[in-house]
Amino acid sequence: TLLAMVEEVTEKISPLPSSRDQVVALAQYVSDKLGGAIDRGQVANFSWELQTSQIKFQLNSNVVPIGMLKSGIHYHRALLFKALADRIAIGCTLERGEYNRAWNEVLLSDNADPTTGVPDFPPKAYIVDLVHQPGRLMRTDTNDAMSYKKL
Repeated sequence: TLLAMVEEVTEKISPLPSSRDQVVALAQYVSDKLGGAIDRGQVANFSWELQTSQIKFQLNSNVVPIGMLKSGIHYHRALLFKALADRIAIGCTLERGEYNRAWNEVLLSDNADPTTGVPDFPPKAYIVDLVHQPGRLMRTDTNDAMSYKKL
């Protein structure tokens, strides 16, 4: 299943014209694969544990292949995003926090010069929202980004 996702992402997202477009499209793709957007106050009510337990029982293992998941929260989504991003050469990090929080950070250049097409440097760090508003990019130094990292 993961291989099929890699092939689909390579075919549909990799050809997009900019890194920003690729990141946004990949975030939306990952969110769709793992249950869609979740309202901020509903994360605790989002059902993912039962399905994960069923997979563990079915495989008789504590190892759950990421491609088998149909729903997931922060850390499931961040792991899948990282795995797929690496396959299509989107540079990102996988960051881990407390209480099952995880997120991805990407470096993106803003505002390409219209005459030369050369982007501004240095690139700026953004956190990719994979849960609440999939595809939203938050500068790492903003209150929204800090809130995304915490309960």
